[in-house]
Amino acid sequence: MDYLFQKLTDNIKSHSNIILMTHKRPDLDGMGSVLGLYKIIKDLKKECYVLKPTSKIDYSLEKAFQLIENNNMYIKYIEYPKVLEIIDNNSLLIVVDVQKPELVECRQLLEEINDIFVIDHHMNTSIHIENTVFEYINSNKSSVVEIIVDYLKYLNKSVDFLTATLMLAGMEIDTHSYQLKTTAYTFSAASALARMGANLNLKNELLKESMEDVVRRHDYIKNSYYIKEGYLLCDMGTKEINDTVDLAILADELLRLDGVQVSFAVGKIDNNVVGVSARSMGKVSVEVIMSALGGGGHITDAAATFEDKDNAEVIEMIKKVVMEG
Repeated sequence: MDYLFQKLTDNIKSHSNIILMTHKRPDLDGMGSVLGLYKIIKDLKKECYVLKPTSKIDYSLEKAFQLIENNNMYIKYIEYPKVLEIIDNNSLLIVVDVQKPELVECRQLLEEINDIFVIDHHMNTSIHIENTVFEYINSNKSSVVEIIVDYLKYLNKSVDFLTATLMLAGMEIDTHSYQLKTTAYTFSAASALARMGANLNLKNELLKESMEDVVRRHDYIKNSYYIKEGYLLCDMGTKEINDTVDLAILADELLRLDGVQVSFAVGKIDNNVVGVSARSMGKVSVEVIMSALGGGGHITDAAATFEDKDNAEVIEMIKKVVMEG
């Protein structure tokens, strides 16, 4: 990975300013990685801005932003279109935790900034951000946080306790409490963040959920059913429009149940769009299943979206792929 880190450092140093961006509906892996990178870039004495999320953020990230404010941790946030005022021909856009252009927080920036650097840990897809100065995609990594920790080690740098805490929380979310996509390198990165001062009690507080969300999710779980031995599916119905993160968390919860090897959460995510979040313990590749349906992801973590179809139609499509597989 030294080549990646040298390339990243060279790009940071050779540009007049750097803008950091993650995906829509950002989580603590994406935003934790952004904050870690922000600290590195400021330590390299370069002008840096974090694109402020305007899309809905999850509950943990809401609490994280409040902590940042309460601890007087200064971050140079900037929104679109105001960011256009500081862009020049020597600006660099670093995109983390996402590679698909339609999923970034602000797609317009991909067209406004010439030099783009992408760092992601999801499965490489045929549709990705084009014309980048460099693209690093490693689906063997648990999270982008793990990559940023490796970068800190490479530079022999550290971050403050709060940034380390947010990064550790992001890694825990993406590994589902170290149950999936976890290697010795993941634990090494977590240990490094702990040595930087990550506060475990504060991290646990960040990851707590509201009672309303937990009760609602358990109501969905009660209505789940097996489409095949070991394959559990939950139809979230059509009454509510759900966030994609709700589908992901529900699929994670289903996978925790005894006897479940593969889980699917199916729900409405827009007026005419149905989303599917799929999880696997690793013996079955949900990336293969979702790819057959036009989606993608990782062997243990994948998703797909369907326009102009209802839940029942999407579920029948999932059943067909599963049965034929």
